[in-house]
Amino acid sequence: MDEVDRGILRDLVENCRATYEDLSRKFGISANAIRKRVLKLEESGVIHGYTVDLTSEMVGAEYVFGLLTTDGSLNDREFVEKIGSNSHIIAAASYTYGLFMLIGEYTDQVELLELGAFLRGRSGVEKTELHPILSPKGTEIVLTKLHLRILSCLVDNPRMSLVDIASMSGLTAKRVRRLLDEMVDSRAVKFQALIELGAATSIPFIAKIGWDESIIDIQGIEDWFKQEFPLTFWDIFISAIEPTIFCLLSGEDLTAVDNVVQRIRSHAAVCNMKIMICTHHKYFDGVRQKALADMIERIRKK
Repeated sequence: MDEVDRGILRDLVENCRATYEDLSRKFGISANAIRKRVLKLEESGVIHGYTVDLTSEMVGAEYVFGLLTTDGSLNDREFVEKIGSNSHIIAAASYTYGLFMLIGEYTDQVELLELGAFLRGRSGVEKTELHPILSPKGTEIVLTKLHLRILSCLVDNPRMSLVDIASMSGLTAKRVRRLLDEMVDSRAVKFQALIELGAATSIPFIAKIGWDESIIDIQGIEDWFKQEFPLTFWDIFISAIEPTIFCLLSGEDLTAVDNVVQRIRSHAAVCNMKIMICTHHKYFDGVRQKALADMIERIRKK
């Protein structure tokens, strides 16, 4: 992937309904060239798929980042499936040294405790860390029958064209556009690409970092990563209970990974760091997707 590919990926993760024309204007190449790049990213598996999701504020959910240390006896892919069998898990992955990581959703402390008990009860798990994380929650709006009629068209194909949505929903293209803009602009609904960095030649890895709060604040350290690693930084998960962050990055090879690691270690606020390379990753339906599916099912029955 080059810089343009990475830029396209980031934009599609933010809003996968961005058109080829939108991306063409931003990156200064033809819409057809953008289309070919997107198709290549899809065919290679870097774009794993597309999804429609309610934001967490719509269901009153919080996020948790989990790190499991195991005894090394587990089949990576099978155990990722076991983790994902819990209804609160939205993503899980295996890493080097018998480590597994996950992102979950919960709506109250009871659900968080139940999730912890579920994970600790898995055979082979030696240690469990659960970090409630700080993240944008979006806003809450009332989704009308018309909003849901459009979403029912998009759950299987989030990049469906306005013309096709209009034909399927019985609404005009102009009205479809207005309703879609309402959902996107309000940050109540997310249309995003799901990415699988390991499907390309790059090496995805997580950096678990302990940092000194007296030197730099949360926003400062996130901004530093975005500025310092514009091509390799993908996401950050900030613990709400201790000065620990989990950064998702990638490198073209082990030398590139090492260069990123050394640059992070040189930051004055970094107290300690552990690097874990991803070997397998999978997405799962969580609380928000199930809530949206229930809303859509209710209007289909009426």
